[in-house]
Amino acid sequence: MNESLYPFVNHTTYDLNALRALNDIAEATVRKEKSRRTKFFGLILGVFGLVAGAMLYPKQNLIGSLLLLYGVVLLIMVLRWKSFQLRTSQQQLQKGMRECNYEFDEEEMICSTGAGVTRYPYEQMFAVVSSADWYAIFFDESHGVMLDKKGFIEGDAMSFKSFIGQRTMLPIQEI
Repeated sequence: MNESLYPFVNHTTYDLNALRALNDIAEATVRKEKSRRTKFFGLILGVFGLVAGAMLYPKQNLIGSLLLLYGVVLLIMVLRWKSFQLRTSQQQLQKGMRECNYEFDEEEMICSTGAGVTRYPYEQMFAVVSSADWYAIFFDESHGVMLDKKGFIEGDAMSFKSFIGQRTMLPIQEI
């Protein structure tokens, strides 16, 4: 890695704030439609479960009770969507991936974690999004990485924005 040309190393800790930010940025940008459809579908099924359960309960207690329970669980999931996503993200994150160092080479981004090293070519990047405190780099609609703007060990966040924009040729979305 040529330090004079690519002086960007970022250390990001995937704590609750980082996972929440990643989910919020994804829901506002690359996963917007998918998230909206999933919530709408959950709402429809939840209401269906409540109505069907209420209608069947007097005749068939067990089936009616199960449908009512199903409807309530789905409606709670829809109403507490952000908490549900955060809990799911926490469960999917391996322990060794909670601390990550990102280095930016000529042709790829290198992610070093306790679980190993992963390399991402710039051509593989789907979208780059910037918020007040984070950069999110997405490789598809459901897989992305976070960079804490305060986490740059080498280089700074503003110079990185220019660098990643040139390397990926993607417009950096601001939210």
